[in-house]
Amino acid sequence: MYHLSNALSRALLVLAGMLAVGALLTSPANADEPTPRAVPVARAYPRVFSSYDAVIAYAGAVAADQAALDRHLATVRDAQGERGELLDTRGGYRRLHALELAESKAFAAGALTTEAVPWQMASVGEITQPFGATKLRVEPARTYAGVYYAHFHDGVDIAGDWMAPVVAPTRGRVVYVGRMFDGAEIVVLAHDNGLVSLYAHLDAWASPPPVAAGDEVAAGQRIGTVGRTGIAFGMHLHWAVYRNGEPIDPISLLGH
Repeated sequence: MYHLSNALSRALLVLAGMLAVGALLTSPANADEPTPRAVPVARAYPRVFSSYDAVIAYAGAVAADQAALDRHLATVRDAQGERGELLDTRGGYRRLHALELAESKAFAAGALTTEAVPWQMASVGEITQPFGATKLRVEPARTYAGVYYAHFHDGVDIAGDWMAPVVAPTRGRVVYVGRMFDGAEIVVLAHDNGLVSLYAHLDAWASPPPVAAGDEVAAGQRIGTVGRTGIAFGMHLHWAVYRNGEPIDPISLLGH
């Protein structure tokens, strides 16, 4: 009976803890609106994807959640900007405390903490294959901006030295790190404004990616190194960026 009672007590404590965590994640940030879904808490990160389209679609959903959470944080911070006015009004201290609590909850839920800065190159090297239509038959067909192309390259290839650093071009959240069905080691990031970036052919042996799904990365932070895993005919980085599942030229984002 003693052991049964202890087990029952432990079970009730665990249940109470789970309910408390759930209440924390779903309770409103303030009296006006709830906190958006928490990216790293509410989502599990799959370890295997059957196609690149699948990993990009998944990353796009994460990026949308991330963008909602970051917008919520921006709203909270705008309200905090009225700190002086809040302190001078009746009940202002309580409102300010609620805003500070909302900010803490947003960070705990996964709002990006690093500074948003303009995009930069993901690696140093020569662009050997630009974004867009190509004569290389290894590239698949694609309809882009309403035009059909028999062969289309959905990113840019940057030739570089083995194990040359590959960095996050701007702040973001790591969505996936791992090996794809074609043998390529990849890292996928979710960024502001719902953008998703992918880095392929990374080295997986001497210097595997130092990041994991769920990590936040700052602009310029190393996320991997140049390699030739997968279908690659030389050391290079394949860098691709997507908006709503559609590829865009990564070079067009530089400085923005």
